[in-house]
Amino acid sequence: MNKLLLAAVVACIALGAGLSMADEGEHHEGKRPKQLGRNLAQAPAVWKTECGSCHMAYPPGLLPASAWKKQMDNLQNHYGVNATLTAEDEKIIRSYLSTAAASNGPDYSNSKGEPPRITSTGWFVRKHDEISPAIWKRKAVGSAANCQACHSGAAKGDFNEDAVRIPR
Repeated sequence: MNKLLLAAVVACIALGAGLSMADEGEHHEGKRPKQLGRNLAQAPAVWKTECGSCHMAYPPGLLPASAWKKQMDNLQNHYGVNATLTAEDEKIIRSYLSTAAASNGPDYSNSKGEPPRITSTGWFVRKHDEISPAIWKRKAVGSAANCQACHSGAAKGDFNEDAVRIPR
């Protein structure tokens, strides 16, 4: 009887450990990226100028390094726009993004199709699940990609929920 009890306990422990690891993997992408404001003060001017010329220069901590690499590898068709850079500017920006990227998140190295959108990440969707589609369409907001419409500190990597102000 003791062997049967011991076997059951071992099985439960193994099952619990397996479920714990599976749960961690399944929800990994749903975790908030870390280091959102990390290294923004030391960001190269070319990153601020080039990446901020059409949209907010998104803090590198919003995506993992593999996602930023995919973004940089597809600059000739950056969501329908040719955003190619000089070789020197590209090298500087790639280096910055890879060192300041989120340390957690899925690996996009082998993903197909367009680069990952910040607004499609699990944590973004989860954090914005109460925002109706009508709010994204408001003139003062424009789209989910316009972080600064509601997060005044977004460009500094500050996405504090207590400071959110949704424009009318």
